[in-house]
Amino acid sequence: MSSDAFDDRRKALEDQFFKQQNDAALQKLKDQQARAATKDEIVRLTGISNPVVLDALANLKLGGAAVLVMSMFPLVEVAWADGKVDDKERRVVLQQAENVGISSGSEGALLLARWLDEKPELSWHQLWADYVGELVKKMKPEDRELLKNEVLGRARLVAEASGGLLGAGFAVSAAEKRVLEKLEQAFTK
Repeated sequence: MSSDAFDDRRKALEDQFFKQQNDAALQKLKDQQARAATKDEIVRLTGISNPVVLDALANLKLGGAAVLVMSMFPLVEVAWADGKVDDKERRVVLQQAENVGISSGSEGALLLARWLDEKPELSWHQLWADYVGELVKKMKPEDRELLKNEVLGRARLVAEASGGLLGAGFAVSAAEKRVLEKLEQAFTK
């Protein structure tokens, strides 16, 4: 191979390397801008300003839909209370998600489906509790109570979905009651 061929090959490899570096830097900048826009949207929607909570919500990469998805977490947590999610609980969670505006097939719906298929890690509860804690800080007591009743009411629908003994009645299991009590604590911080 001639010296010119080596130089041409070296130049091509350098160009490829620098193009990859530029592409990576550009993608990083786009990601940072998207995260900042997501944080701004979440602040606008919720009034939350805690940077740790905002970062965690922005990391979901759902934009403002992260707020809707977080509103569904208590339902998922109740559905998993007994160690599995049955079909009735799944239907109630998905119906409630649709009611709050999580469209079927959206990124939020996909995350929710994943939560229903695989139990979310414990860290999700902490993120939800932090989210609610920040949200209620700025609320009047009556608004806080209204939000609590709405969230716990939807969660109770999931708890009651499988019914009592052999599906008869609206019994809530002891495990589901414990989860509901744990969820309620987030509103009193």
